[in-house]
Amino acid sequence: MRLLIWVLLLLPTLFIQVIGAERPAKSIAFYYDSIDSVRELMSYERVVVTPSLITERQIETLHKAGTQVFAYLSIGEYDEKILPESLSLLSPVQNTNWQSHVMDLSAIAWREHLLQRASQYVTKGFDGLFLDTLDSYYLFAEEEAAQAGQQQALARIIEELAGLNAKPKLILNRGFEVLEQVSDFAHAVVAESLYHGYDPINDSYREMSETDSEWLTNQLNRVKALNLEAIVIDYIPGNEREAQKVAAQRLLNEGYTPYISDGLLYQFGVSTIEPIARRVLGFFDSTQEDYTGSLCHRLGATSIEYLGYVPECLDVNTIDFARLDINRYAAIVAWLDESTYNQQPQLQAWLAQHLNVRPMLFLGDLPTLPALRAELGLQTAGDLQGKINISQGKDWLKSTNTIAFSEFETYSKWLSAKPEVEVLLGVTDDTADTAGLLFSAPWGGAALSPLPITTLANDKEVWLIDPFRLLEGILSLPAIPAADVTTETGRRILTSHVDGDGFPSKSWFPGKPYTAEVLMEHIFKPFNIPQTVSVIEGEVSKQGLYPEISAELETIARNIFSLPNIEVASHTFSHPFFWKSTTSIKEKKYGDNLPIPNYDVDFHKEIIGSVDYINQRLAPKDKKTNLILWSGGANPDEKTLGIAERANLLNVNGGNTNVVFGNSSLTQVSPTIAWYPTAVQVYAPVLNENVYTSEWTENFEGYRRVIETFELLGSPRRLKTIGIYYHMYSGTYPASLKAVKDVHAWAIQQKVTPLYLSEYAMRAKTLYETGLAHTLDGRWQITSSGIKSLRLPHRLGTPVMNKSTIAGWEDSEDGKYLFLSDARATLTLSDQKDRTVRLKNANGQLLKWQRLGNVIRWSILSHVPLEFELAHAAKCKQSGNTTLHQVSTVENTVRYTSEKAGLFSGELRC
Repeated sequence: MRLLIWVLLLLPTLFIQVIGAERPAKSIAFYYDSIDSVRELMSYERVVVTPSLITERQIETLHKAGTQVFAYLSIGEYDEKILPESLSLLSPVQNTNWQSHVMDLSAIAWREHLLQRASQYVTKGFDGLFLDTLDSYYLFAEEEAAQAGQQQALARIIEELAGLNAKPKLILNRGFEVLEQVSDFAHAVVAESLYHGYDPINDSYREMSETDSEWLTNQLNRVKALNLEAIVIDYIPGNEREAQKVAAQRLLNEGYTPYISDGLLYQFGVSTIEPIARRVLGFFDSTQEDYTGSLCHRLGATSIEYLGYVPECLDVNTIDFARLDINRYAAIVAWLDESTYNQQPQLQAWLAQHLNVRPMLFLGDLPTLPALRAELGLQTAGDLQGKINISQGKDWLKSTNTIAFSEFETYSKWLSAKPEVEVLLGVTDDTADTAGLLFSAPWGGAALSPLPITTLANDKEVWLIDPFRLLEGILSLPAIPAADVTTETGRRILTSHVDGDGFPSKSWFPGKPYTAEVLMEHIFKPFNIPQTVSVIEGEVSKQGLYPEISAELETIARNIFSLPNIEVASHTFSHPFFWKSTTSIKEKKYGDNLPIPNYDVDFHKEIIGSVDYINQRLAPKDKKTNLILWSGGANPDEKTLGIAERANLLNVNGGNTNVVFGNSSLTQVSPTIAWYPTAVQVYAPVLNENVYTSEWTENFEGYRRVIETFELLGSPRRLKTIGIYYHMYSGTYPASLKAVKDVHAWAIQQKVTPLYLSEYAMRAKTLYETGLAHTLDGRWQITSSGIKSLRLPHRLGTPVMNKSTIAGWEDSEDGKYLFLSDARATLTLSDQKDRTVRLKNANGQLLKWQRLGNVIRWSILSHVPLEFELAHAAKCKQSGNTTLHQVSTVENTVRYTSEKAGLFSGELRC
């Protein structure tokens, strides 16, 4: 979009929805930079974007969040570099400020071009169009008659755009000359620089003159008089956030819908809401490791996402530092070695430029640029000598592994060179000198080698310091409502899924039944909870390894898939052990895949082909496969994930989460997802029985220890769901079968909400695509494209129910677990207890919670016999589609239960 000052050229404007004078303004954003994620944009109720810079998938995500999306459309100018031959004679003049071609609005070919382009945008999924450059004709139409002709053509174009089959909403950028003629077709009118302007020529910001402001105010009064929404874009740079908020509030008070942002509209500005920066920037070096293998992702992301922030790991070799917007980041965590810093002078310069702009945490090594180290206030004095002892800050090492200083390693002697740089963890050596390992400073801090992790003799990595305390204590990240996928309606999620490996194997039970038959009789049928079962096509079909028994195996698979509590999934065609072409030969100790004759791995066949086979040959008519379970190393790259994404398939598996008592370092707890701009890999919440049985070589009852894993990852922080995950071959031995039975028996005794794995995956894939904002009046706003749960740290207070739009919460050790009943929720917090009736927890999915005076209408879908609890509801009367049993419990809680599963709805009168 281009800026046009009204006395000279023409200022750009954007869209908004008609709002009556008595209705509150709806938030809007104008954003013209590239879009890697829509997590910030979804906080606005409407967004205007460059059509070529957003994908259909991103538009769909915004729609799930309840955000309308408008496409920028230049009406008066052709804004691409080369004018097509078909339009070459229709441009009387060029706009040299923007290197664009001003067009004759009365030309039929130009009108047809605009209609065609608008139709393409609507087909792509846009809700409306933002019509810019409406008065560019002034650049060539100097006579009044010529101007009148262009205005008539403009009005006709606007009418024709409004009349397209999809009836797109139209937002006009100014167009004051034809305002009365087209008011019936306009959704809103935008004007820029009412009080704060931007000069693109010298990249400067300025206060508008009283004369300019008065003229534009008069034009906007005409807009209001026509009962159209008046949107004002003013320009203040993103590093002046408080000034942006003050300016937005002023416009709101004067009856405008505000948007305050940078001059190029490349940042996320302030409207009726202020988006909260949740990204935490990290780096990796692709010459040493890929994204999922990096320290940034593999070890750094888990604690960041738990705190409600979004870890963003960028490759130092591909970053365009000139375009890296610091305003979207809450903090920076740099976990790189000195060799990478030495090879990346641009990175070091960028870090130096933004020191004290956002908090920074350096892990392992510091940047090597002497001037930057001087600014950090840290310097070396050689190496530590002889025996090294902890002399200060031992409390930072509580409940963690002891630092073991190796005599074969050298450790730098780091000293504070500024009084404000504080040593939190110090050591002494044989020289009796004191040095620091952990530092806190006004700019953030550093945990330097041998911190923050070490590798034990068995090659296990362990944290030497609590990563949660490290992030909160050094970076001082503000506590925020955290998007959460461990919990559903206040209860921990329970899933159970089976990889198809070993389906044709015979068991050690009387009659030697197939392992799949054993599991069907002892797990799938008796445990009437949602379970997800997969098969490997190459093990079951006639095109696979065992064509002579295929008919028998397919019958067993059909019987399993026909069970009402079983969800159908694919575990690929030939079980590839690796999903990346970069895998080395040394790693391929099992080869590439199952040895199916005359077959070379084809990822399309592995994913889409296997799903088609299952749907056509094995799945009941009322069930379809919508889930691929990655095999082998479960390490697909973005391109491979895209195959599943384009086929609308969810995906799960991968990660490395496996902790037990005595081996519980958080280094073995993976993040929830691996996020890419075009696709998301959902990791298995917890690894399968393979890691509990030494890769299925001993201790076949070992999977029972996963109960320890679930307990460790549930307290003191709820980091993971209860995600039962095993293979078909667990049906081989009595010991392995008993372990799986014991785990399921333990799980159903917990206070859980059982979900199908696909339901968990739908939530998990959207974890980072959640919007967090403050309204201008101080409330939290949470916008979801899929997550249903929020964890509210206790120190933030208690929701005020009559001023919030949530259904309720359940108190837990690490916070209040709030649940959402709508995509967009507001939250008012207090330090006082709230006694309003609320839903406390349920073992199903909350579909509706609507308060209408003293009546609450609710709806819950439960895969198991329903149970839910209400707080402060002792005087409420319940009625609904099913009779429920009522029991009063402690703390003014009422519990309702049913002996059936299904969809329940009712009314509470309180």
